[in-house]
Amino acid sequence: MNSTIIIDASRAPEPETPTNSRPSAREARSAPRPRLSFAGVVRSERIKLTSLRSIRLTLLITVLFGLGLSAMIALLWSRDIGGAGAMVSSDPAGLQTYLLIVSTFTAPFLALVFGVLGVFAISSEYSSGMILSTLTAVPRRSPVFAAKALVTASIAAITALLLVLGGLGIAVAFLPEAAGEIASTAVISGALGTVAYLVLIALLAFGIAGLLRSTAGGIAVVAGLTFVLPIAFQLLMLTGWEWVPTVSAYLPAELGSTLSQGIAESVPAEVAAIEGGGGAAGPGYWVALASMVGWAAIAAVPAALAFQRRDAR
Repeated sequence: MNSTIIIDASRAPEPETPTNSRPSAREARSAPRPRLSFAGVVRSERIKLTSLRSIRLTLLITVLFGLGLSAMIALLWSRDIGGAGAMVSSDPAGLQTYLLIVSTFTAPFLALVFGVLGVFAISSEYSSGMILSTLTAVPRRSPVFAAKALVTASIAAITALLLVLGGLGIAVAFLPEAAGEIASTAVISGALGTVAYLVLIALLAFGIAGLLRSTAGGIAVVAGLTFVLPIAFQLLMLTGWEWVPTVSAYLPAELGSTLSQGIAESVPAEVAAIEGGGGAAGPGYWVALASMVGWAAIAAVPAALAFQRRDAR
């Protein structure tokens, strides 16, 4: 008796494949890699800069010192406005001058602090050696430099805005009748000019530190530009040389004084007499702003080129 066995291959069980099998080397190479965006580079630079304890303490002390000095000036000036022998009258021009002095008088003193911020923004990575890790994670150097500059300018702008707006608020608190002049062209342009000056000082210091790669060297150069050089030109005034006042009016400190005076013609004359501005012979508001942009570009553009071409060590 013969028996026949029929095997149906179509119903044969399929071989089981492990669900946790690792991809092959070819699949790993063909898998899409995470995209490195400029926003991610900016975010990493912001985290690195704001995580420095020295930066946080410096900015906190700067804001407290600036607002405290503004409160002292407002306390002294608010009692004497419009009085006998007062330097500022109680008319709209005088109230604008009062607002500008209280909110922007601290800018020349705090310029060095913003310069230190710009120096730390790039030199801290060279001193710690973290620049090697940064350039390993982001091989293209131009986005790194641009992100550092953008973060530095943003932090400087926020800090400067806190100082100026806080100064205006303090001025109004001590002299409420000055509140009606806050929206005037002179006050708005003077406040924005002060913010622009402090931001450009930070970028100027950023470029200098990028060229020198030294924290001490960068701070020394910035201190020389903002404090020592104006004193030297004041001494040169005694020589009577005609070119000295012209060149002195285009130094960063004098340009910052011009920007803090605003655009209106009536207020700058009074503010210049108090703050020691360049006077009528100096550049105007927009020329001073363009000159400060030029100062920052003179340092930042060569620093960007050197950052791309020089060795990271």
